[in-house]
Amino acid sequence: MRRILDWALLIAVLAGTVYGVYNYREHLRLVAHKLQVKTSPCSVPITYSIGAVDARFGISPEMLAGALQEAALIWDGPAGTELFELAPSSGDVTVSLVYDKRQAAADTLKAAGIQTSLSRASYGELKTRYEALSLKLDSEQAAHDLRVAAYKREVDDYNTEVKRWNRAGSAPPAVDRLIRAEKAALARKFAAVRSFENALNADIGTLNALATALNQLIVQLDLNVAQYNRTGAEMGVFEQGLYQRIRGVQTIDIYEYSDHAQLVRVLAHELGHALGLEHVAEPGAIMHKLNSGGSFRTTLADIAELNRACKRGS
Repeated sequence: MRRILDWALLIAVLAGTVYGVYNYREHLRLVAHKLQVKTSPCSVPITYSIGAVDARFGISPEMLAGALQEAALIWDGPAGTELFELAPSSGDVTVSLVYDKRQAAADTLKAAGIQTSLSRASYGELKTRYEALSLKLDSEQAAHDLRVAAYKREVDDYNTEVKRWNRAGSAPPAVDRLIRAEKAALARKFAAVRSFENALNADIGTLNALATALNQLIVQLDLNVAQYNRTGAEMGVFEQGLYQRIRGVQTIDIYEYSDHAQLVRVLAHELGHALGLEHVAEPGAIMHKLNSGGSFRTTLADIAELNRACKRGS
């Protein structure tokens, strides 16, 4: 009887083990994959999934996936193997596009035909534009304030006159015609005030965008100048993209880029961090702290850093 019970217990344990392995096989596979990625870098592809893609960037998740594939190929070539792989969900790294004032500022400047780049020359050009527009706005704002004050006085006079004739019962026909003409004139003046105000607000938006861009360049270029503390402008705690690993959860958030080429380079830079690469000193390198290069090719410094990261587990 004891032997029968032992066999029954063994069968139950085996059945439970098989059941657990079967039901949690995907979880176990992911755990094994993450362990291999950590202990043996570059031996298996790091998987990435598409997270949130803010519609204001004007690209779809599929377009982001395409850009990520281009960025991954930048590292696959030098490594001689596939280092990254798209996963429908639950990838090692989740990649998202996060829209905030930084991209809003870039979009505003682009719409105004203002080009920017990560250079001191660009900083100087933007600073000149900012100062000129700031002076123009000071003058326009003063003129607008005077125009609004005059308009309000005329409205007050008009309302006083209308109330006086209302108390009298009615106005003579000639006076009534003058009141109606005055009302029409006030409507035209109001439209002119609103039109000027809209143009003024557009200039204020451009000025804020210039301040945001300047603040970011001050941080990125490590310039020893004060940031532009202007309402509506984003202060310079700036990164175009950010790779983070918090409690084992890996994410890449992209905040700002000017075009597809820059997006691919920013993604390649952050994917490099996901591989364990650090910044390199060589200007123009993918892993340089400034995304100022125009090439999609890795430099000698990039390849040296890639080799270091891939060998760290060996």
